[in-house]
Amino acid sequence: MGTALTGARRVLSEKCLGGVVQQRNLKSTIAFSVGIATFFIRYLTTGAIDNDHFVMLARAFQVLHGDWPVRDFEDPGQPLAYLVSTAAAALFGPTLLVNVVLCILFLSVTSALVYLLAFRATGSTVAGLLAAAMTVAIYPRMYNTTKVLVPVVAIWLSWRYADAPSARRLVLLAGWTAIAFLLRHDYLVYVAASNIVLLTMCHSDDRGEMIRRMGSYAGLSLLFVSPWLLYVQWSEGIAEYFASAFRFVTAEGVRTAEGWPRSPLFYALVAIPVTGLLLSFRRRSRLSPAQLASASVLVLLIELVFLRDVLAARLPDVVAPIAVVAAAVAGQVLPSRVLNRALLATAVALLVLAAALAVLHPDRLPTLDTLARQPARVTRRLAQASPEIQPDPHLAPLVDYLARCTPRGDRVLVSGFGPEIPVLAHRAFAGGLAAWIPGYYDDPADIGRALARLNRERVAAAVMLDGSTDFRRSWPELDRWLQQRGWAEHAVPAIDSRLRVWLPRAEPTTPIDAPTALPCPSV
Repeated sequence: MGTALTGARRVLSEKCLGGVVQQRNLKSTIAFSVGIATFFIRYLTTGAIDNDHFVMLARAFQVLHGDWPVRDFEDPGQPLAYLVSTAAAALFGPTLLVNVVLCILFLSVTSALVYLLAFRATGSTVAGLLAAAMTVAIYPRMYNTTKVLVPVVAIWLSWRYADAPSARRLVLLAGWTAIAFLLRHDYLVYVAASNIVLLTMCHSDDRGEMIRRMGSYAGLSLLFVSPWLLYVQWSEGIAEYFASAFRFVTAEGVRTAEGWPRSPLFYALVAIPVTGLLLSFRRRSRLSPAQLASASVLVLLIELVFLRDVLAARLPDVVAPIAVVAAAVAGQVLPSRVLNRALLATAVALLVLAAALAVLHPDRLPTLDTLARQPARVTRRLAQASPEIQPDPHLAPLVDYLARCTPRGDRVLVSGFGPEIPVLAHRAFAGGLAAWIPGYYDDPADIGRALARLNRERVAAAVMLDGSTDFRRSWPELDRWLQQRGWAEHAVPAIDSRLRVWLPRAEPTTPIDAPTALPCPSV
């Protein structure tokens, strides 16, 4: 009898284990499918690339030109954000195609993780798919890839730690904190604050263990970022590095700040993590209080910081972690049966709405022939950096001129917001910045570094997108440096009446470039 019972228990245990394995395999398969679908949707819908995207890309390519971060060009506290692109460009080629594929891969991984986290928070596949769909439908700008990726990975790692606290998982928390800091220094605040809440609540029953874990977390995080800090100290000095980064952040805040948001949507979004924090005091089976509280703190902080500007423009950058916490809140409040019914009703309503829109606007639906041609069309445009995917297509003749008529090893100084110009012309930028924008880097220390760099660089052209007067007013010292070279100022009315291009004085016999009417010496 005892043998029979033991055998029955073994069979039952094996069946249960097999069911768990099958569920995990199905969950992983769906997550992988979500990532693949996200990649293809985003790739096929890739259009013009924002000029903000080229700010990072210019720094990435600058390293390939032989420059070192901080020492040779300005870094406002985002080294890893462009060094990852540098590595991809070194391996697969310095093209816009490689960079866009890299960004979309990161966004696809984010969507897959959002599915996994929402499923974990609710136990519902439909909830996971709807949350992931939000990250695709509300499309973030590619240059903000790290804003989307960092918080979602942070939540994933923190929930794993809370499931089974261990030294290895603590190392992963510290490692991602360091990566977040290197991607953008202010990310450290959001991720570290979230992890402090996590460790406090996970080890609240043992104060000594909590202190040891926090000390280990802080020490490991500092250890992981120390190579960069040592490099900064060697190349410029940590004090000046952070002072320059702070001046940049201040200038950015002045440009984008519009006061306290007035939109009701902002307060509705803030209510989601606030509700999560309040619910973290209630114990439910799917998520622990530490998991819900840490994720809610992270989302609340990034909402208060990132949604400071035009809400419609900023929301796509934070929708992924918001979707996760919203799913967690729903999973805490609603019984599984009610939640599943509500989610199914939502999914059906969305499908009906999509079908209705397709019937009402059949002209907006792509044909099968268009869909078949789209991958090749997108690939060709990105590989060739076609004018239609450039931020300002009317500047394409100028970009082509710089690529053809300036020495390949020389640099281009750009005034005005045109960071794409040196990238697309395959030239290094001059003076430490891809684009000199009024209001930024006008401190004497910043100008002093720029002059020192210019004096050791070979500069072939200076492009003034908003005219020479604006440049002279914003940086008179740099204007004097330019005047002392004895260059000639050229208007380019065929492109823009404000545009001015400064070039070395040409010989009377120098050929003229037809599209721009600028001298084009044989190089």
